[in-house]
Parts: sequence; structure tokens; C-alpha cells
Amino acid sequence: MKLIYKIVFVLICGVPFGSSAQEYLRPLNGNINLIHYNPSKSLDKNFQTQKIMAVSDTIPFFEDFYYAPNSPYPSGTHWVDSTVYINTGFAIAPPSIGVATFDGLNKNGYPYNIFAPTITSSAADTLTSRPINLLLKGTYTLSPVDSVGISFQYQARGFGENPAVNDSLILEFFQSLYPITTVTPTVYGRWVRGWGIRGNNMPPANDTIFKKVFVRIKDTVYFHDGFKFRFRNKATGAGSVDHWHVDYISLKTNHYKIDTSYNDASFGYMPRPILKNYSAMPWYQYNASEMDTCFSNFIRNNNVGTPKTINYEYSIYSSAMAPLYSYGTGLSNTGVVNPFCTRGWDSTYTHKNPPLSYTINPMTDSTFFYIKHAINQTDVWQYNDTIVQRLEFNNFYAYDDGSAESAYYHATYGAKDAIKFTLNFTDTLHALDIFFDPITDGNLVKGSPFRMYVWNPGSGQPGTLLRKDSVMYPKYLSIGYNKIPRYFFTSPMILGPGTYYVGLQQIDDQPLYIGFDRNLNNMTKLYYDVFGFWQQSAIPGSLMIHPVMGHSTRALVGINEPVAQKQKEGIIKLYPNPANDKLFISASSLNKSDTYKIELYSIIGDKLFEVPVENTTTEVNLNEYASGIYFVTLKQNNFAISTQKFIISR
Repeated sequence: MKLIYKIVFVLICGVPFGSSAQEYLRPLNGNINLIHYNPSKSLDKNFQTQKIMAVSDTIPFFEDFYYAPNSPYPSGTHWVDSTVYINTGFAIAPPSIGVATFDGLNKNGYPYNIFAPTITSSAADTLTSRPINLLLKGTYTLSPVDSVGISFQYQARGFGENPAVNDSLILEFFQSLYPITTVTPTVYGRWVRGWGIRGNNMPPANDTIFKKVFVRIKDTVYFHDGFKFRFRNKATGAGSVDHWHVDYISLKTNHYKIDTSYNDASFGYMPRPILKNYSAMPWYQYNASEMDTCFSNFIRNNNVGTPKTINYEYSIYSSAMAPLYSYGTGLSNTGVVNPFCTRGWDSTYTHKNPPLSYTINPMTDSTFFYIKHAINQTDVWQYNDTIVQRLEFNNFYAYDDGSAESAYYHATYGAKDAIKFTLNFTDTLHALDIFFDPITDGNLVKGSPFRMYVWNPGSGQPGTLLRKDSVMYPKYLSIGYNKIPRYFFTSPMILGPGTYYVGLQQIDDQPLYIGFDRNLNNMTKLYYDVFGFWQQSAIPGSLMIHPVMGHSTRALVGINEPVAQKQKEGIIKLYPNPANDKLFISASSLNKSDTYKIELYSIIGDKLFEVPVENTTTEVNLNEYASGIYFVTLKQNNFAISTQKFIISR
């Protein structure tokens, strides 16, 4: 890695943008998916029982990191350490879904040494196998004549940073016992280099393919119960830099050369989100027109010379795992997939773009759905034949997939960034979630100050200014199960249906480094201003800025209340108003067959508590709340039907 903070990172995406464009990418100093990892939110944890592999203590051994959507760490069924990053985002066209990425970050997503000299490399990540029995295969005793070999595929850079000549990727074998000689006594345990490769200071423009490697295990010293192998890298330990991606690791007998034909069809990437315009959106803003008409899949046939017939299907499940819809079941949706090396991704329409006819109807304030995609086939590795997406409806808009591969920035004082979003219904904008990559040192000190902005639409770009907020400073994620930091506007904004732009401005000469997703291309939604006029981004990807909305219960923080809410205003009455220590809420015209509850909200839209409505009058104790403006919402069957403002005054 070279000059992480100052060198313009212009080649990693293959797009000819440079200093004239005034928008740049650079490597990250941290990994949000490791910093933010919460195993309770694993995508396919409910399906995991279908995909458990046996403990890898015998051969054949195979690993393709199919579980990458579920965990960023190597599986304990095969590996004993957890410093590499298992992911679906950094590699370009991997052999199957999921790779092991080697870089300069530790298992917690922070640099090994933020102060590491940029021209040096040192030991970084390690991927070590569990002990493997190379003595016996069943009852048969193994030896070098059985042609035991290990093969794998690797890629330099991908969507990351190119490893330089002082960086390397290394494969090593463990000798548990040195041979006894007259010179050297018996010594236990050493790692022996089996293969390695250096990076390239001047990589070719097409150096993004996966290369195949085969290493024959010939030495009799390895044929024992307890053989191990490991991959490791040397890198600058200052960040997410010097990337190598490894996949399709195979250890078996009768392994004479590099495998060219794999009887395997697999998913290569996660399918694109099924919403037309977003990867996530607020539940209250969703309607059926937001759903796309089809999926976008990436399926490949890894057999070099032979087409493969497969059946594809998908199923949609609720968050409680209740089946909602299925497509292509019963081997009815078959198609031929040509070899990837000659034809690329599967072009069969019903596989590549299967129709989506189910209408999702979110019924709660926050909910999500599982979409399970499966290839039904007979091949040697079926673990990469199933992947699971998660579609989330919460209180924010997002274009990214939740991960960042680079940091986006401008090197100009006063630069502005804006992302476009559209409201289907009146709502309240009260915050932005922004992932700022740490920029200075291990103490994560404050970086550049910034202001948040809101604009009306102009002629295909931000127009008149609606809000210029106060000065703020970036907040950085600490180790643990954290969320992207949230930055609240000084007061919420009522916005009617229509298109808006939200963003920020750096207000000194220190760039703001914002997480940038390289896998979902929404550059048409991103605009920047460095010279006094707006330009659409030319870099494929998605900026990690999420507008945070209220919903109908929070859309009344102001005087311009929605008409539909005003029509139901008389359902609840509040007294006394202003209140001191107690508030009484009287509800009328309630349907006994329905369920009702009262919710209390702060002026910025945070829910303070809720209580079921059991009588016509509900008493609320206000002693724990400070003086100020609050809102009471009545919900009928979990839908808001009336909201009233009141004041606590002491």
C-alpha cells in the first residue's frame, strides 16, 4: 500500500476519473462489517442447519466460503483462526459466492498498526486449517504415490487496493515433527513454505481475474495424522489495503494438476435488491410500486467445457420464517448454463431475471423478509447452491448493501455531497446515518467539521436550499455491536410527497471520508459540488448516507399536519395541556373488536414508551420527562390513527 491518505485511488474501479473530476476513492482504515458485526442478525441463520459440513479432519477437503452472507469470519468446521475477512463484496466475479480476503486489518476491523510505514510490509492475516489426517483415507494408508495435492484460486485487488511488490500471499504446510539427524535434534513444529507470490507495483489493467494454483504434496513428512496448511499475507498494517482474495480451496488424492473442470454451478454474487430504487426504505413509505418486477441473479457454471442444466427457484419468508411465496419449485424452471469462461454469467432469462410477482405488505414499524434463492442440481459441491437475502423495512432509506469497500472524498474546501430520495407520503426527516471512515490515528480523534443540508429538487439535481444545519463532527464506530452513527438535525423537518436531496458540506480543508459500496451502482443518485455547481457522480457505487425518517406517528412535529390525521384528531383528547406531572388521555369511538395502544414521542421522534388502551381514559406519569414539546399517538391494530401535541411545563 502506498501513501494511503494522499494518493488518489483512481484505478481500482477501472473508471477514468482523476483530479479534474474532483471526486476520489481511497482505501478504508476500518471495516464496518467487522466493527458492526452482530451474529444475531446473520442472514441465513434460520437455514444454516441445511448447510452444515462435517468436521474437516479427513480428505477430501473443500472450502468455498459459501457462508459469507451469514458470517464475516471463517467457519470453525475448517479453520482455527479468524483474522481474514469472509465476504461477498471485495472480489470481482469469484468462482462462487464468498471469498477470504487478506488485508491490513485485524479481526475486529481495525488496522494492525495505523502508524505502520507505508513502504514496508509485515505479517498480517492468517487462515489456518484444522488438523487433517493425511495418514489414512478410511482404512487405506496414504503416501506420495496417491498424488495428494492442494489447489485454490486467488485474485489480487478486486474492488480493493492492489498489493505492491513488497506485499505477498503465501501458502505454508506444517511439519509437526522434524526428521532426526546427527546435527539437529528432534524439533516439534515448523511451517514450511509451499507457494507464494508477490504483488505488483504496476499491475496490468485486467489484473482482476482469479488465477488457479496447484501444489503437489510430495514429502513423506506430511503424511501423518495432524497435517495442517495455512495461507497468510504480508501487507502494510495501516488499513484495508494490499488485498488478496482466495476461494475454491481443495485438498484431495489423485490431484495431478490444476483443476480446469469443476462439476459445479454456483451463485457468484448476491442478487440485487428487489426494491426498484433502494436497498432499504422506511416501512411507512413503501407501496407496491417500489417493488421491482424481477430479480437480478449472478449464476455461473465452473466447468470449462461442458454446459450444465440446472433448476432455479426462490422462496419468500416472513421474519418469523413463515413461507409467503415460492417460484420455480418442482423442477419446472430448468435451463442450460454455459461455461463461465466462455459465456460469463448465466443468461437464461428465468434464471438471470426471474419474475417477481409477490407483493410484500409490511405491517409493522420495523420488519424484514428473507428471500431464499436455490439451484437444484447434482454436482460435487452443493453448499454454494443456496443464498439468502434480507429485505429490511425500518425508518431509513439506503442505496448501499451495508458494507463499504472504499472511502469517498473530495480534496476541496467547502465541497458538498447530496443523495436523492423520494417520499411517497408526508413524513418527517430528523437525522442522517453516515459512516465516516476514521482518518487520523488509533485514538479516532475528531476529523473535519461538517454541516448537513436539505435541498428541494432542481433540474435533475439539488435545487433551492431547505435546511443548513449547525456544525458537527464525525463520530466513529468502536469495537462491538454498534450501528452507523446517527446525526440529528437541530429540529425535524416535515416534508410532503416528492423528491428531495440530503447531504453535507466539509467546512475546512480536511477531507471527509465516507463509506462507499462498490457493489451496488447508484451513482445517478449521487451529486457533488466543488466549484459552485452540481455534477452527477462518475464513480459506480453507493454512498453510505441514510436519510432517517419518522413515520405517520412522527410526521406531526410542526404545524403543517397531514390532512388525513387532522380528520381523526377528535378521537383522543389530552388534559391538562400544558401538563406538569400527569397527563390524562381520553379516547372515544373505539371499536371493541380492535386492539389499541398509546405511544409517547419526543420532539425528535424518539419513542419514549407505549401502553395498551384498556379504558376510555389513560393516565401517564410525566415525572421522568423534562419540560418541552411531546406527542401522543393512538394506534389501532398497530396503525396510527391520531396524533396530538402537548407540552410539559414546570
